[in-house]
Formats: sequence, structure tokens, C-alpha cells
Amino acid sequence: MTSVRDLVALEEPLLAASRQLRGIHADAVQRARAAVIALQQDGGVDIDEAEARVGPLCAELLDDYASRAAALVAEQDIRAWRELASALPSDSPFDPVRTNDLLRAHGTPGAARLLAAVESVRGGAAPSDDLDRSLAAAAGRCVCGYAKTRVVPRRLCQPCATAVATAWEAEEQRLLQGASGLRAETVRILDEARSAIAKARAIGTDDAYSTEEALLFKTRRALARVNRRHRDEVSRLDLARWRELAALTARASMPTMAGEARRARRRLGMAQLSRLALRGRPGAAR
Repeated sequence: MTSVRDLVALEEPLLAASRQLRGIHADAVQRARAAVIALQQDGGVDIDEAEARVGPLCAELLDDYASRAAALVAEQDIRAWRELASALPSDSPFDPVRTNDLLRAHGTPGAARLLAAVESVRGGAAPSDDLDRSLAAAAGRCVCGYAKTRVVPRRLCQPCATAVATAWEAEEQRLLQGASGLRAETVRILDEARSAIAKARAIGTDDAYSTEEALLFKTRRALARVNRRHRDEVSRLDLARWRELAALTARASMPTMAGEARRARRRLGMAQLSRLALRGRPGAAR
């Protein structure tokens, strides 16, 4: 059965191949998040009314994105995307947004990722606020352009990568607040790793690097096991924003940080491990 994830998978190479399309998409995501957050924070609108208005708002946002993006996508790619969208299952009667209907009626390549960004801010404050503030602070030192344009480059410069990784870690901490069992074990695993890595760096032997790599490998395995053990807790969490930030962090110009982000998959704790792995390395961001 076709799913929204199939559409997202089709969209990824199309966005990666066109810098102009990525810029339009990034702008659409920023506008969409801001619009949905403004609706949710409108004091004159109750929760039920806000939910009822999200669907029509998303339709407008998708139409606006399509009007700007369609000319940048080849007709055969649009046709392939729409064929997938037409095969999406019926929406749940409990879904006020009716995501699949929106994609069928208003979508063009990039729309599935755009709606996923909207979903990541529904029901709460903007998870991108901290990132936006950090990027604004980094704009004066940015050399890759991301802090100024929000167009994702092939590699994020150190100031931008640090801002993104910080936001990724903050999102992970927020998610773990809703998973008490996983949070407790993750804290223990990372505390043990932090102590062991600090000890290895303090000794400063010739094989310190190899020792640290072995510790990181052991910690990754431990995080994988604990996430599997608490899969029920993880399944109740919305990881869309976490995964989006992990994908951005994987573009960091610092190989250690980027490597841990590429290994993240769905393992909560990896954002904190990526920062822990970076600290103390030559040229690390502080």
C-alpha cells in the first residue's frame, strides 16, 4: 500500500537536484510553520476551531508552494508523484487535516515533506524557534549561506552545523520528556559514555582515538538496544522534526558530528552522542 513515506522518498532526489527548488521549499516550510503556529496561538480561536481551520490553511499553503515550484519539476516527475498520491489510502475520520486528500487535491513534488513540517508543529510551540534564533546569531559568521538564506548547502559550515546540532539535541530532550522509561536508560548510557570518553581523553595515550571510537561504537549499540526495548514509547512519539534535524546535522562540515548523525536512524540519544563525540576533538565547535 502506498504511504506518504513513498512520496517523501520520491521527493528527496528531486529537491537534492535543484538548488532553486530547495530554496522555494525551505521558504514554504518556514511560512507554513509560522502560519500554523500563529493559528494555534490565536487567543480568539479555541482548540477545536483551530484544528478545523488547519486543513483549509494547509490547502492554501500547498497551492502557494505548487504555483512557485511546479515549473521547476519535470512533467514526468510530477506525473509519477501524482500517480503515487492517487494511490494513498483513505484518510482516518479522526484526522481533521485529511492529509492524503490534501496531497491528492493540492500536491506537487515537495508537498509531502511540507505537510510533515506542518505536522511537526501542530499542537505546540514552534520547534524551529530555537534553531531560527541560533541561525540568526550565526549569520555573521556563516560562510555556507544557510543561516542567511535557509537554502541547504551540500555542507553546513561550523557555525550553522553547531546551531542545527544544538536544535537537534533540544528536540531530542523534548521527545524524551514523553518517554520516561527510555529517558532514564538513555541518561544512564550517556553518563557512562561521557565519563569513559573523558577518562580516555585525559590519559592521552597514543591509542586514545581508537579507545574513543570503541566507546562510541559501544554506546551506539547500547542506544539501539534501549530504543528497541522501549519501542512502544518510541512509537507514540512524533519523530518527524527530530529526523529532519538529524538529516541537516549529517551535512555538518565536522566529520565526527556528521558521522554520528548519519548513524542516527530512529535511535533517540544519538543527538546527544553526536555532540559528546565532537567535544574535545581537534577543531571541534564549542
